[in-house]
Parts: sequence; structure tokens; C-alpha cells
Amino acid sequence: MRKLVRRAAMTTAALAIAGTALAATSAPANAMQPQWYPCWVSGYGWMHCMDV
Repeated sequence: MRKLVRRAAMTTAALAIAGTALAATSAPANAMQPQWYPCWVSGYGWMHCMDV
């Protein structure tokens, strides 16, 4: 019974660490809000553009 509890605790701890590592590495770095800016489109003229 003691081995079963220990194994369950170790599995839970390993999953928590793996989940934290995944969340930390998948978060966007330097995330910025999209901004509109004026840009020149050949054959049309000036427009407002946004990088996505």
C-alpha cells in the first residue's frame, strides 16, 4: 500500500512539473497588441495595415 501511495505521489509530481514546463515554453514571448500603421500599396495608394 505504501508503494502505491508513493508511486501515485511521484506520478502526480512528475505530471505537475511537466505541465508547468509546457505552459512556460508555450507562452508567447514579447506578445504585443496588434497596431494599425499607414502603408503604401502599389497600384492602390496609402492604406492602414496590420501585421498578424
